[in-house]
Amino acid sequence: MLFCLFIISSIFIPIQTISIEDSNSTTTFSTDKLPRVGPLLDFRILPYIGNGHIATVVYSDFIYMSGLYNGENGTSHRARIPSTVNWEFIIISKSSLYTLNVSSGIFIETHENHEVRIERRIFASQEYTELLVTHVVLIRKAPKGRKIVVPVKVHEQTTSIDINFTVAARNPQYVLLVGKTREIENNQFQPEGLPVFVYYTPLPHKGLELDHDETNRTYLFVTSIDSNQSIAKQSFDYVTIEQQPDVILSSHISRWNNVWSNGHIEIQGDDELQRQINSAFYYILSSLPPLLTKSEPKQFYGLSPGTLSWGGREGEDYAGHSFWDTETWMFPSVLLFYPTLAKEILSYRIALRDSAVYNARLFGYEGWRFPWESARTGVDVTPDCCPTGRLYEIHITGDISFAARQYISATYNQDWLLNEFGGELIYETARFWSSRVIYNNETKQYGILTVLPPDEDAQPFKNNSVYTNVIASLSIQLAHNISCITNKTIPPQWLDIVSNLYFPFDNSTKTYLEYEGFDLKHTIIKQADVALLGFPLMWSMNDEVRQNDLLAYEPLTRTDGPAMTWSMYSIGFTELGDFDKAGQFFRRSYESYVRPPFNILLFFVAHPIIRITSVN
Repeated sequence: MLFCLFIISSIFIPIQTISIEDSNSTTTFSTDKLPRVGPLLDFRILPYIGNGHIATVVYSDFIYMSGLYNGENGTSHRARIPSTVNWEFIIISKSSLYTLNVSSGIFIETHENHEVRIERRIFASQEYTELLVTHVVLIRKAPKGRKIVVPVKVHEQTTSIDINFTVAARNPQYVLLVGKTREIENNQFQPEGLPVFVYYTPLPHKGLELDHDETNRTYLFVTSIDSNQSIAKQSFDYVTIEQQPDVILSSHISRWNNVWSNGHIEIQGDDELQRQINSAFYYILSSLPPLLTKSEPKQFYGLSPGTLSWGGREGEDYAGHSFWDTETWMFPSVLLFYPTLAKEILSYRIALRDSAVYNARLFGYEGWRFPWESARTGVDVTPDCCPTGRLYEIHITGDISFAARQYISATYNQDWLLNEFGGELIYETARFWSSRVIYNNETKQYGILTVLPPDEDAQPFKNNSVYTNVIASLSIQLAHNISCITNKTIPPQWLDIVSNLYFPFDNSTKTYLEYEGFDLKHTIIKQADVALLGFPLMWSMNDEVRQNDLLAYEPLTRTDGPAMTWSMYSIGFTELGDFDKAGQFFRRSYESYVRPPFNILLFFVAHPIIRITSVN
């Protein structure tokens, strides 16, 4: 048992880190015209700003706060806070430019005519996460002697379909909205609506001004949002009373520089690919807590594939829910560069462990069963339109355990295992699997029946999904491997399950079957499934089987599946030495999914979830 940590170690390739500022041209994304569909802004492909606590799509009607959900069970979705930053300048401009700077997490809007140049910077503060800041500079272009007024069109809202708001204060310094969500997610784990407090700076009704003798003027408009009123007010006061506008801006930039200095991938000779990588990291990081902040620690409420800036409508944008995308597709990259943030992702699951116990008992099993879709409380909030995910897509529990395996392999954080419930997470997920298997007296093997594999075209359920069985086996093995640290007793039956769990395999073709009875000739699959055994699961198999799996399933895969499928095939064919094919799949994994001008990644070529909405 002295070698337990070596047993669970995964392979990580060291990547050189540099300052992202060394490649400036690959960190800014600009356009002189915002994307539209007809007269409406196309919000699907507008950039977003966030800091893991609050986030918004620029020019949209809503701001979202981590953990703030409205709706019962499957109708739970992010609660929509009226945006305080979607106002616009009324100006006849000779030139305009809209820029997202991912190195500093700032969206910059500029307008210029013969009289004035306007520079507006919007950012979600890394220094105080409650803050959404708008920094505006007016620069005189015309000669002095005349007052310049720039009118603004304000789309102020103080109501929300999700939150019962009251205007508790309105004065020249701030407006205070006090609210509580209208519906609870689950009455067992959430007794009442969730509170939210919004302080924001009112805009001057006459517009922004330059006096007749001024060459420039800086305005600062601040929004502070939190579930604790005193914290929201304290952060608001910090900026509006104690700080100068340029200080809060420079502090924010400095903290983003620190983020990138902790880890960044440099690509030699391919600026376009570098841009893809920089933007992808930015959009993930903007939904995660800062590495350095003066705000009090907050419970993190998950990394949704729809990001923190989306999710305010039921059935759209993943409703802000977390599911296997969190641990399987986003967690590994975060772990390699920002292990403290990876631990935050796992802390979300651990914080909702009571619900995981409840979920397991609800179906008659032991241990911790994590929901297919999770929001505030940890009960399953999969919409009623997709009951098979809620009932059968149980590989999510193994996916979370596998993320814990990766975290321990990368950090060797024994304190997390012993004192932060990491050991319990691993042990209790293994206990769930041990209670979920069925023993077949005829074959003398264990099986896992009525499950939905990653290939969600295998409706409504199948028996013995090979991916599910492998992830379950790895979960139980992990509990055994760390028992030398946790001193947890591993029941002998668990090891018997590992030794005798059934993995569907076709001996004639030497190929793993996606599930029991799978037809290798005539079945179309939604996405990579069996291919995941080789990577990321790194399941022990010889090169011939790995090759057979890739060659068998790649032609069966739908062409309109999610982007992550092609990256898995790229890795697989790289392992086989077919670099031409690997390169084709690598490019395919992003080229058809990234939308200009701000490099927004859509998971599907024709995205079925995110909708275009109107603006006031």
